[in-house]
Amino acid sequence: MNIAIVGASGAVGQELLKVLDQTDFPVDNLRLFGSSRSAGSKYQFRGKEITVEELSQQSDFNGVDIAFTSAGASTSKEYADIITRHDTLMIDNSSAFRMDPDVPLVVPEVNGEDAFNAPRRIIGNPNCTTIQMVVALKPLHDLSP
Repeated sequence: MNIAIVGASGAVGQELLKVLDQTDFPVDNLRLFGSSRSAGSKYQFRGKEITVEELSQQSDFNGVDIAFTSAGASTSKEYADIITRHDTLMIDNSSAFRMDPDVPLVVPEVNGEDAFNAPRRIIGNPNCTTIQMVVALKPLHDLSP
């Protein structure tokens, strides 16, 4: 699977890189994107050195299966069409699409099946405190809707 991380040099991007590196997630090719300040930075991934590309209007996501984005809401909004243009699935960690009716808001442990209905090819997630709360509330809801 071809994966991209947008916001690769930030704290969340670094955590995504670490999680992908430490799991059996099938990554055939990994591309890292960041700001002009981060472009050129190098990170290790499964024994290979990967250079951060500058995210721009000319960035090409053709062939990327999934792009994990964590570069802020304004960046997500600005680049969503560029990222999804060639059918890339964008999994966004910002607040940009949380109220968009065409973007499912997914917590895998709670409503993971909603990820399969993403008409804009974008999946959002709620903020971190909400995620923890709904994961805790889901078993109670299952007992008594």
